[in-house]
Amino acid sequence: MIKVMIVEDDKLVRKNLVHTLNWQQFDMQVVGDAKNGEKALEQLQETEVDLIITDLAMPIMSGIELIRQVKELYPKVFIVVLSLHRDFEYIQEAMRLGAIDYIAKVELDDQSLDQTLRRIHDRIKKEQSTTSINDFLTGSLKDALVLLANQPFLSIFREQQIVKEQDISFVTDDIAIIRPNTVTADKLIRASSNLTANLHFCIISIDQSITDIDGWKEQLIDDKDHILFYELTEEQVFAKRVWSEIQGFSAVSEDNIADASKRLLTLEWSTSNEELRELLAFLKGLRLSKQQLNELLVLTINECNRIYKDILSVEFKIQKNFSFWQDIEIWLIQTKNHIHQSFYNQVYSEETSYSILKAIALIDQELAQSITATEIANQVNMSRSYFSVCFKNVTSYTFNEYVRLMRMEKAKHYLIYSREKVGKIAEKVGYQDIKYFSKLFRETTGLLPSEYRKLHKGRSSVSRL
Repeated sequence: MIKVMIVEDDKLVRKNLVHTLNWQQFDMQVVGDAKNGEKALEQLQETEVDLIITDLAMPIMSGIELIRQVKELYPKVFIVVLSLHRDFEYIQEAMRLGAIDYIAKVELDDQSLDQTLRRIHDRIKKEQSTTSINDFLTGSLKDALVLLANQPFLSIFREQQIVKEQDISFVTDDIAIIRPNTVTADKLIRASSNLTANLHFCIISIDQSITDIDGWKEQLIDDKDHILFYELTEEQVFAKRVWSEIQGFSAVSEDNIADASKRLLTLEWSTSNEELRELLAFLKGLRLSKQQLNELLVLTINECNRIYKDILSVEFKIQKNFSFWQDIEIWLIQTKNHIHQSFYNQVYSEETSYSILKAIALIDQELAQSITATEIANQVNMSRSYFSVCFKNVTSYTFNEYVRLMRMEKAKHYLIYSREKVGKIAEKVGYQDIKYFSKLFRETTGLLPSEYRKLHKGRSSVSRL
């Protein structure tokens, strides 16, 4: 709460300020009022004040002289000037002496006063936060606690008095530092557990010396959402961590992102629980941003729909928002199960169905090469004859029919989403003879490759493959 003193020689104006403004709305409380600077200084000896709102033209001691003495005797007290527009020169002098803002008396009955008070409140809170943190930093931060939350909790902590005012400092309204050895993480969790159902905290113990304080504060602000995303879940509203073990956001190499993309797009995770576990561990270890993860998952779901659309009667979708890393884990597991459930053929064992599913993924990876049923059957540990029978029963296509279908589908994507020449696309889908490729493409689509590209040229000019 910001403690306010009003200094104004006009009694009616002073009383109007004290009693008619909704101070609580701006986390303020009037704790005193005075008719001149001299009386104000007398009260300051007995009353703790954060903010003085003072007129400039007053008898006995002017507002300008009051500002000078307050800044010398009480340097942490903020001052706002209450003035008429014609006092512009005095306002300039007051601001030079350290006043942070001014209120024009003509605004006292206007809604713009709310905006002014909000501006003053925000300025004071920001200054107090910086000052408070710097006071903390005169000593060691080792063994202090840092609280990161998904929403502002400054007012909640003050109302509930979970931590003493002098022991907590806010970097922002949702990032706080608690002085060393004043409260344990467990006590904090117990006291805070019933505050609000939507409040999520990460409580971090500082276990090392921090030298670059400004850089450290910036890191807290930059990494807060990233840390909460990876360390919490919807059900786990509190997490205890140690600073030296916390991984914030850091740039990931293009090679690592390319590796992640490759492992997702091969779809091997859709056919193997072990591969899915390894993929999830690899992705979590990269600590990608939510945007990077979302881009990879959009590509992945498009690939699922492209490969499986001709054999499954379902369309895979990605949810709009992932609040926590666990949401991505759940989504990938559910997508894998969805593929399996949609694909599972009750005539065959689960192992055989998975083998056919894996064969489909392998075919897509090797479309540029010569592919035979014998080679794919060997890779999924099935005999050539049994594999061919199962493949036809599960997909409704013979092996050769399916390979041709997939080559044409992939060629369509290259024609739409890339600028590569038709001859190059033919090679990338397994045809060295461009004339033969064009003939097969026309038999499949009714159009030559160049005609197909021209028909779809408005859809995209950027490769999605």
